[in-house]
Amino acid sequence: MSYTLLPPNAHFARSSCAPPRIQLHILCGFVSGFLMALCTLLLYNHYQIETVQQRQHTTASTYWQTGYMMALQEVATEADSLQQQLGERVRVLCMVLTSPDQHASHAKHVKATWGKRCTRLIFLSSEADEELGAVAVVEREADNYDDLWNKTREGFRYAYEQYYDDYDWFVKADDDTYMVMENLRYMLYAYQPEIPIYFGYQLVRYDVPYMSGGAAYVLSKEALRRFMTTAFHNSTLCPRAQKFGIEDFYMGVCLQNVGVHLADARFALSASDNKPKFMPLDLHTYMSTDNATQLSEWLLTMTPHAVESGLNCCSNYSIAFHYTSPWRMYMYEFFIYHFRAFGVQHHAKSLPAKLSLAEVTRLFPSNYSDYGKPLVDLDARNRPDNF
Repeated sequence: MSYTLLPPNAHFARSSCAPPRIQLHILCGFVSGFLMALCTLLLYNHYQIETVQQRQHTTASTYWQTGYMMALQEVATEADSLQQQLGERVRVLCMVLTSPDQHASHAKHVKATWGKRCTRLIFLSSEADEELGAVAVVEREADNYDDLWNKTREGFRYAYEQYYDDYDWFVKADDDTYMVMENLRYMLYAYQPEIPIYFGYQLVRYDVPYMSGGAAYVLSKEALRRFMTTAFHNSTLCPRAQKFGIEDFYMGVCLQNVGVHLADARFALSASDNKPKFMPLDLHTYMSTDNATQLSEWLLTMTPHAVESGLNCCSNYSIAFHYTSPWRMYMYEFFIYHFRAFGVQHHAKSLPAKLSLAEVTRLFPSNYSDYGKPLVDLDARNRPDNF
């Protein structure tokens, strides 16, 4: 066996002269690796940029949302604070006239809507209903429209005997009246309950001004005291209990004769707001564009000022609407307390300044002189038989 010796560099020379295919593979691998590294670097850099941007966006969004929520909370807190102040300082007892036949069809809907915002809610009926909160103030056979004056008298007697010391203002309303209690308290805040005054929608009958009963009216603590201690048992000052009595008119007579100021609520809030706040009709009638739906002739005749319809009919701080069906009560609840128009905010207002007796007298002057001489003469020969 013989061996052939190769030159010392022969092996290296053979290796360096690799076939072209191998060289191409090496070159492709190099280029591919370079491109992958470059792409990885670019993607990483892009990821870092996006991460920073996302972090900035998230931070900005968080700051914006936090600021927005803080602003809403500030407004809500301010409103809640004002509502809490009003609730604590303006204690309102609501007396709602109803009857056994209306307990389920009307009264319970008052209790489920605006009535729950009264400081205390009681229903005046001829049949007690513990679940509803109704008390019997008249006999069943005397519980009809013709006996409304007697029922109202007895209702105020009950409120005076049971709750006089606990509340500042006493509302009389019907079970088809809807009231915005926040607006009522807002109006009443400026007035001292020790001042003899009552508020409502002013009407005139037989040249005597008084407040509409259907639209609801509100007596101060002192007005109720005078009604019960001076007028109630004095037939010279206050019409006696009788059938066919005109409840709201009679109440106006009684209160004027004991020196209570009749405060037309149009002027009770501010000089810039002179629209009615207690409405004797339902809102639909005021807003209707149908020529067939017109304002009642009695309202136009008995109201001592021009009666408007449409958007000018009522104050933005309206308080009460009469002839409100149960389903409309829930509609008002939705639009007042649930409905929101995005971007529209009604900022809380500051509470009005307290008014002195002199300021109240200037706003709502009274012709009352003394208890011995009634302002409205009940014994006048030319008065109607059912006066």
